[in-house]
Amino acid sequence: MNRTTVALVAAFGAVVLGLTVLLVSEAVGASESFVVVGGVVALAGVGVLTGVVLRLPDPNEGEHGSGDHA
Repeated sequence: MNRTTVALVAAFGAVVLGLTVLLVSEAVGASESFVVVGGVVALAGVGVLTGVVLRLPDPNEGEHGSGDHA
């Protein structure tokens, strides 16, 4: 596995974990701090996921130039 794959899996895992903590904490009436922590973890995961996706190479730019066929 390369670094991009590991980063994508970690970011997606953070989003899922954060949303799970947020929703379960809200459903059981847990402390507000658990809800906030879940939200922060989910948002951090979304931020990392966005950064990883931005670093992926453009699929239209390959062997044949820019990919514009107009």
